[in-house]
Amino acid sequence: MNNKNVTVVIDGQAGSCGKGKICGYLVKKEHFLLSTNSWSSNAGHTYVEDNGEKIIVSHLPMAILAPNCKLVLNAGCVITPEILFDEIRKYKKLIGNRKIYIHPRAMIILDKHREEEKRIIKSGSTFKGCGVAQAEKIIRNPSIILAKDYFKNLPDDLITIIEITDTAKIINECDDNILIEGAQGQDLDINYGLDYPFVTSRMCSASQLIADAGLNPFKVKDIYMIIRPYPIRISNKTNIGEAIYSGDYAGSAEITWNEIKDRCGCNIDLEEYTTVTKKVRRVFEMNWDRLKYNVMINQPTQIVLNFAQYIDWKAYRCSNYDDLPTKVKDFIKKIERITNIPVTIIGTGERNCDIIDLRK
Repeated sequence: MNNKNVTVVIDGQAGSCGKGKICGYLVKKEHFLLSTNSWSSNAGHTYVEDNGEKIIVSHLPMAILAPNCKLVLNAGCVITPEILFDEIRKYKKLIGNRKIYIHPRAMIILDKHREEEKRIIKSGSTFKGCGVAQAEKIIRNPSIILAKDYFKNLPDDLITIIEITDTAKIINECDDNILIEGAQGQDLDINYGLDYPFVTSRMCSASQLIADAGLNPFKVKDIYMIIRPYPIRISNKTNIGEAIYSGDYAGSAEITWNEIKDRCGCNIDLEEYTTVTKKVRRVFEMNWDRLKYNVMINQPTQIVLNFAQYIDWKAYRCSNYDDLPTKVKDFIKKIERITNIPVTIIGTGERNCDIIDLRK
C-alpha cells in the first residue's frame, strides 16, 4: 500500500499568491524530510522572517529554512546556473552541510535561449529563456546541455554541495513527509490557463508537479491551493524595455492599487512589484468562475487565502480568526461555499507570523 506522505503547494491563480510564504511556514511548522521543485528561473519566491529579513529564491526550495530537510531539484527544472550558484552562496548558512540534489535531465538555460525569447515572444514573458530551453529539450536538439553535462565541472566551492543523481529514486525512497513546492500559477498553465498565448511555457497543475517529481499520485495526502482576493498579472512593460500585452483575467475588470487601498481602508501605498522583473503588477477583480475551474483541475484538499488585509486593512497582521473583520470572514465563507473546500490558512501580512492557522 502506498504511504500517503506527499504535500503539494500550488498557486490557484496567476502567480504571486505567496507560495514562498506558505512553503516557508509549512517547513518551519511541520516535519518534512524532503522538499522538491521543478522551477525555472522565470519566477521568484519570497519568505519574510518575523524580523523582516527576506529570503528570495528562484531555484532553491524554500525548505532551505528547515535544517534537516533534503533539497531536491527534480527532472522538470529548467536551470540558469549563475542564478543557482548565487543562491547557494547567498544562503550557505541556511543550507549548512546539506547537498543540493539535481536530476541529470534537468535542463540548462544558456544565453542563446534568452536572446531567442526576446526575438519571438510578443506576449507576457520575463525573457529568462525558460520556454525556449524547454522547447529544445522536448525536440531533443542535439546541442542542448543537461545538468549531467553542465555540472561536471563545478566551481571549487560548490563541488561538495551539488550532486547530480536520480532524484526520483531519492524521492520515492523517502518514507517521511515530502513537500512539493509549486511555481507560477494555474491560470498561467499552458494547456488549462487563461487565454493562449498569454500563459507560461509549461503546465502548472498539481498533477504536473507530482509527475515532475517522478511520484505516484496516490502518495499525495494534501494539496494546498493558495489564492488572493484580487488576482494579479504581470506588467505590460517588460524588463527589456518593450511594451507587450500580458493578457486579461477571463473578463474580470482590471482595477488599480489605489482602488484596493480605498476599499480596504489602508493609508499606505499597496503597489506590488514582481520578484523577477521589478515591474508593477496588474490587478483584477476576483473571478469566481476561474476559481471553481482551478479547483476542478487541481482538487485541493485545503485552500490558503493570502493578502486577507486587502479585503479589510483591520485584518493586517491579525493572528486570531475571531479578531478578523466581518468582511474578511464573509469572503472566506464565500470561498468555501463556492468551492466546497475549507480555507485552513489565512495570510494577513508579509511576515511568517502573520498567519491564522485553522488546521486541526
